[in-house]
Amino acid sequence: MGWSKLHADLPGPRKLGPYPDRDLDCQQELEKGFLALVEKAELAGWVRLEIYAALIELIDHQATADRALESDDDNLVKAKRSQR
Repeated sequence: MGWSKLHADLPGPRKLGPYPDRDLDCQQELEKGFLALVEKAELAGWVRLEIYAALIELIDHQATADRALESDDDNLVKAKRSQR
């Protein structure tokens, strides 16, 4: 499934920037796709608890990678500023 199809099925935040319950809005919008993914994995033969454990590990690894990239980007900006 391409990005445009995924994006079309998922409403974004109610408004730009932070607002109360933005995190809950995000959870609510992601829940249907999450449950569909869990069900698809169950139909393939995986047990629900191992699906959850795998998803937690995937999320943790992705968050770690994203934090590292963000740190790298910050360091590049600082290095470019110091060269001026």
